[in-house]
Amino acid sequence: MLDYSKFKEVHELYLKGKNREAKNLLKELQSKYISLCDQVSSLKIQVKEYDDILHFSENLIFDGNYYWLKAGSVRHGPFCPECCKEEGMLVRLPHGNTKKICWRCGKQYNPQQIHQVQPNERKMGKVIPLHAHVISGNIDDSTTEKQAIHD
Repeated sequence: MLDYSKFKEVHELYLKGKNREAKNLLKELQSKYISLCDQVSSLKIQVKEYDDILHFSENLIFDGNYYWLKAGSVRHGPFCPECCKEEGMLVRLPHGNTKKICWRCGKQYNPQQIHQVQPNERKMGKVIPLHAHVISGNIDDSTTEKQAIHD
């Protein structure tokens, strides 16, 4: 955090003619300011990512058999429930009346199970990292603890 009294000290040093000391103190303040700007930029990116995750979780729907993703009035899917629950991945199942086999996990689904999303659809939350470890001013997502939030 910047100590704003240091700016007054820089001004007083210039008034006293101690230009070298004032210049060194000003360089120190400039370095701290740049570091804080970098932290703010990093936090803005993190907030944007959380907003994206929140928007995604509000539009991910489980109808009892499959996951669907709503984008406005369009519904995308179905997505493999196994991959979504276990890995948090949206793996689209094949369309049509063919046997539904997930290419990633290999689970087979009966095509008659696919039905339209009912009004009593359940919205599912997304895993969101709530605790981030800071390493030398950078957020380390590889060691982030995760917390599931469900509606």
